[in-house]
Amino acid sequence: MDLDITCPHCGQIDLVQSVPALHADGVSTSYGTSQYTGVGITTTGFVPVVGTSTVEHTHATELARSLARGPAEQPSGRLTILGLLLLIPALLALFPAVGSVMVDDAEASRWTAAVVAICFVGVFATPGLIVMGTVIRRDLRNAKIRRGRPHAHAVWQAGFYCHRCGVAYWPYSPAPGIPARQPFAPPQFRWFVWTAGGYNNA
Repeated sequence: MDLDITCPHCGQIDLVQSVPALHADGVSTSYGTSQYTGVGITTTGFVPVVGTSTVEHTHATELARSLARGPAEQPSGRLTILGLLLLIPALLALFPAVGSVMVDDAEASRWTAAVVAICFVGVFATPGLIVMGTVIRRDLRNAKIRRGRPHAHAVWQAGFYCHRCGVAYWPYSPAPGIPARQPFAPPQFRWFVWTAGGYNNA
């Protein structure tokens, strides 16, 4: 089967490039070093910490970003550690709060102590719970992107881009609902790809 990859807008082929090749040309990675400073805790108190680390930078052209296969995943590892650290004061406050409830013998004062204890622990737990809620939302979004990536990739890799006209198109329909031989601006092309992946609103 002969595949007609000529641009549906100008009918030419000389400035046509596949979307995966265009994306590969437009994305580059560089490595460098970066300095960081901070404060460490030792048995004698706080000490300054200075060091260097290797940094990886990914650069993408505007065109490569506009024809991206999917949104980038949002990291949640450091945020999880922060959330767990913020929950430590709430756990430490839990023991005295439970102890105050157990001390009271009267039923009415026990209920009052329980409400006060819950509020007391809640004040310390709120920042950690907010951060952990953000982590859960990020993880659900990342899972949605990972699930949809194979479907989006099948549509994305079949696309072509005409540098003369500035339009993307599919020579054939790689999936149901994908129009063949119709020119689209890069944001429209991306909308079709992301919709195929099910993460257009991610």
